Amino acid sequence: MVWTALITPYREDGGINYDEYARLLEDQHRSGVDGVLVLGTTGEAPSLSDEEKMSLYEFAAKNAPKGLKLMAGTGTNNLKKTVFWTEKVMEMGYDYALVVVPYYLKTSQRGLYGYFKKVAEETDARIILYNVPGRTGTNMRPETVIELSRIENIKGIKEASGSADAVSEIVRSTSGDFLVLSGDDSMTLPFLSIGAHGVISVASNVFPEIVVRMVKERRKDLHLLLYPLFKVLFVEPNPIPVRYAMELMGYNVGPYRLPLTEPSQESKRRIEEVVREIRANYPTL
Repeated sequence: MVWTALITPYREDGGINYDEYARLLEDQHRSGVDGVLVLGTTGEAPSLSDEEKMSLYEFAAKNAPKGLKLMAGTGTNNLKKTVFWTEKVMEMGYDYALVVVPYYLKTSQRGLYGYFKKVAEETDARIILYNVPGRTGTNMRPETVIELSRIENIKGIKEASGSADAVSEIVRSTSGDFLVLSGDDSMTLPFLSIGAHGVISVASNVFPEIVVRMVKERRKDLHLLLYPLFKVLFVEPNPIPVRYAMELMGYNVGPYRLPLTEPSQESKRRIEEVVREIRANYPTL
């Protein structure tokens, strides 16, 4: 299972480029991904106004090609806001809501359980938990995930702690239909080997067809081909590098919205080198 955490393209005046977003949706569908994540971290959700968020959620719901599943990033560090956005996207017909561990306001495992339980109760949405301690400052431990998995409408987790032990514990102690999705491209194939179901990917913005083949065919050679990309896409904070890589692939991603800025010249050189190498070598595999 491959979900692409879509970037958000902008016009030169800084507004959202909806024409290019529609192109991204079409191209991702054509490349065979299962679905796309609208306004996750890679989509710069925290940088968009509430009006922009609502508009883009609605646009994706209305313009996604038939058969392309939709997940929306709806989590914040405010319970009422999270409930509001989660309810809204479910009303629009989204398949899942991705709800991140509350950031900045650090809490206990008991607090995390209570927070996610409340979101589930208040919305009846199909929820994917999102554990990304590098951004939130709090790690949701496997035992908390396992306990939350017993709530009927909590359907899975995007696990971005990078821990194979955590994934092993979650897979071992949850039902087979509780989705365990890698939040780190470089860990996707290792996580699949211990029972994970797929990935919510940054790299599939750039080379969706290759990521799909890597996951569905369990291809070690494709993992190794893409490995330099997995790493260079984080040579600067995400989504700075992936936006530049998408420019190289011919997409009009537009200007960077502060606090994000263009990558350095050295970072650009490294990204260009990796993209060029994959383009040159993929047809031979």
